[in-house]
This record gives sequence, structure tokens and C-alpha cells, in this order.
Amino acid sequence: MHQLLFAGLSLVIACSTDATPKNKPVATPVVEEKKTIARAPAPEDALPATTAAPTFRSVVAGNNHSCGITESGDLYCWGRNDQGELGDSGTTERTLPSEVGGGLKWRTVSAGRAHSCGITSDGATYCWGASLAGQLGSDTLGTLSAPYRMPNAPSFVKITSGNDHTCAITTDGKMFCWGENLHGELGASVFGKFSPVLQVAPQLTWARVSAGPHSTCGITTEGKLYCWGLDDAGGIGVEAADACELDGEPAQCALPLRQPVDSLRFTSVATGVTHTCAITGDSLLYCWGANDRGQLGSGFREPLAPTPVVGQERWIAVSAGKGFTCAITRAGIAECWGADDDGQLAGRAADVTIPQPVTGSVRFTAISSGTAHTCALSTDHLVYCWGSNGNGQLGTGAHKRSFEPEKLMFAADNNP
Repeated sequence: MHQLLFAGLSLVIACSTDATPKNKPVATPVVEEKKTIARAPAPEDALPATTAAPTFRSVVAGNNHSCGITESGDLYCWGRNDQGELGDSGTTERTLPSEVGGGLKWRTVSAGRAHSCGITSDGATYCWGASLAGQLGSDTLGTLSAPYRMPNAPSFVKITSGNDHTCAITTDGKMFCWGENLHGELGASVFGKFSPVLQVAPQLTWARVSAGPHSTCGITTEGKLYCWGLDDAGGIGVEAADACELDGEPAQCALPLRQPVDSLRFTSVATGVTHTCAITGDSLLYCWGANDRGQLGSGFREPLAPTPVVGQERWIAVSAGKGFTCAITRAGIAECWGADDDGQLAGRAADVTIPQPVTGSVRFTAISSGTAHTCALSTDHLVYCWGSNGNGQLGTGAHKRSFEPEKLMFAADNNP
């Protein structure tokens, strides 16, 4: 693998400043009728003895695995593990949490398709799992099933993982990315695979970053939103692939409906498979991109430029999966919309095109969605997950999917 390091950014995105659909007829938002669906019986699991999990301070969902950090700083992962993405030095699937890097204390963690990365309390960056594209920051090809400390890495405070790339922000607001760059997801116009870190737009100071499968979005300290990488169905805010280059810098993207470019400031962003959502400084939620399953929350199914989610809610957190979106209101209520063929919406049995509360009365503070499952942190610091569970990514000790939030469990002999 070539050792290449770039100081600048030359891939850029361009977006229209007026995203209003022209002469669009007014229609009644569609909420599909709830219906009974055939649920295939789950295979009989030999259920392990379980006990309640400890309290957590964060949780993230990868494609088919999940990870969380306890309030004491210990890191646990569960779910799919054929590429070592759980970091427990093996490749055995886990339906209950397994500790990662025993003895280390963790500040933050991210989960991608088949790899994970975390930052310890002393600022060291570790990655583990699939390593075919340099996404672990290592030249080792294959898999690394235990945490690998990135050598000479800057001091990072935030980190995010896509399918095969990783991005992180330093203490002074610089962004670096590494791994696959076949679609420009690293923010560089030289395409390939890179294990050295590449600095993204060094002239900007970054506050937030979110990696999708093949794209990335970031928010500057001024609240300006930029996206780059694969523009599949307008997910990064542009309508044509030939509009994705402009004078060697990332183009400001995801311009809100009928708003001038400098009128809105964003505080968080979530990058899904073919759509993206972001929350403004006044807690409004906008989504754009593919909308075939109603994942934009607009009440329609047409693909759209940045559009406000239907309703009067104010939002504190958002996550984007494959064809669905989940977010948390100021009142702590988790609401989801879009695809629901595997329990993604936690309480419905059909796709919906506007936000719908998940089943139950639990209140949440943070949320993260994978391919077809979601995990969220409750106000009392417990982890709940719902949706697809074919690899044990819900952490219940079984493989049965869930149509309501299920509390994370621990093996009876593994509770700290």
C-alpha cells in the first residue's frame, strides 16, 4: 500500500441554494395502514443466563454490530464479528456484550460496516476489524481482531466510521480521514485506498463529522455543513454527479429549503446509505436524498432536496440507517420513519413517511442506527435496541428481531 499524505482537499460538492420543488401539488402526507406481517419464527437459541447491564454514557450502531461505553469508561461490543469488529481478539459472533481492550478506559467509540474505532481517555486512537482498505490506519491487510493503536495519530476527540473509511477531529478542530477513497469519501480527489491520514480542508475548523457508507458530512465551528463522496440519490445534497467538483474545496451542501446559504447553522448531522439528515441551531430537522421508503419524513416518497421533517417537534439527536431515520425530540421521545420490514420503526408493521413514536414510555438522550437496527441511550443511562437481530446486534442474548425497544443484557458471569 502506498504511503501517501495530502494536506489539502480537492473533492468538492455544489448544491442549489433554492431546494424548493417547483409547482409541486399539495398532497396529504401518507401514513400507510398498519398491517399484520408474517414473522418467521426465530431459531431456538440456547439462551445464556443474563443479568441487567450496567449504566452507559454512549452507544453506537454499526451495520450489524453495536458498541457502548459504560459510565466507568469500559468498552463493550456485541453482534457480528466475522471480521473481528467486536475487538475481543476473536471472530465469534456475540449476542451479549463482550469487553474490548480490557484495562483501557474509553472516551468515545464508532462502529462501521465491519470495523470499529475508539479514542481512550488519554487521547490514543485504536481501531479493529476489517483492514482491507486502510480503514484501521494500518498497512496490515486482512483483519485485526484486537484494538490496534494508530501510530503517530494526532490527538483526536471525535471519530466516525463508514463502510471502509474513518474520519476524526482533533482537539484543535482539524479533520483527518483514512481508508477507502474510491468515491472521494476521504475528501481528496486522488482515488484509492490510504492508510495514512489525509487532512480534510485545512482552512476550516470542524466541530462534527458523520461517515456514511461511501460519503462523509462535517459541520464547522461556525455551523456550516459540508458533504463529500458518493452522491447516491442526492444523499450528499447535490442533484448531479458532475456538480461535485468546484475549485479544489468542499462545496457547502445541504442548503435548507428556500433559505440563503448563510441563514442556517447546524449542530448535528447523520449520514445514511442514500440520505442525510441534520439538525439546525434552533432544533429543526432537515433531510434530503433518496425517499423511496419515506425516510425523509416529508409525508411523500419523492426524492427531495433539503426538506423540513413534517411536524412541530424540536429535535436533539438524529440517526440515519438504510431507508429509515430515527430521532429524539426535546421531550426525549424517540420517533422513527421510513422502512419497517425488520422492526426498524419499533412499533409499526409498515413503512411510514412521517415521524412516529416508538413503542413504550422510555425517554432517550442519544440514538444511533445501523443497517436495520437502532440503539439508544435512555435518560437513566441504560441501552435499548430494536430492529434486525440476525447477528445478535441488539444484545439480548438471542437472535430474534424486536419490534420494540429491548433493554441491553449482560451475561450473568460478565457483569462488571
